[in-house]
Amino acid sequence: MPLHTLNNSDDWLITNDSVMGGLSKGHTFVEDNTVTFSGFLSTENSGGFSSVFKKLSGLSESIKSVTIAIKGDGKPYQLRVRTQVMGYELAYKINFDTSIDTVTNHTFKLSDFEASFRGRIISNAPLLKASTITHVGFLLSAKQPSHFSLNIYSIEFI
Repeated sequence: MPLHTLNNSDDWLITNDSVMGGLSKGHTFVEDNTVTFSGFLSTENSGGFSSVFKKLSGLSESIKSVTIAIKGDGKPYQLRVRTQVMGYELAYKINFDTSIDTVTNHTFKLSDFEASFRGRIISNAPLLKASTITHVGFLLSAKQPSHFSLNIYSIEFI
């Protein structure tokens, strides 16, 4: 099941480290059905992350993996999904590397995602199930200030 649409930048919600006093700035724009997530990571005021998410609904319980087609900037990113577990919103995440100016495809099993809550690993969380996923997105964090750019061509749940 491909993501319904990538072509509306209003569907993508940015969360920067400003929620905790940081000064990073991320934004999105869409051109030719490609989402570009870019900006500047600042480490001032204990900052250093930016993320972008899109709301999802109706994923089938039978889905076992997700495939992304992206072009990056050589930095490591996280693919993240949000879900509700026992009344809490958990993030399930998996790391991936990008190559500068090269489109790459990555496929991840949902069972390989790691649960976290506000940056802390939740080792006893249930395995991720597609039917509970409410959002999909990407996160970049850094210990050094830097510009970033990630092009998202497709996200497919299979």
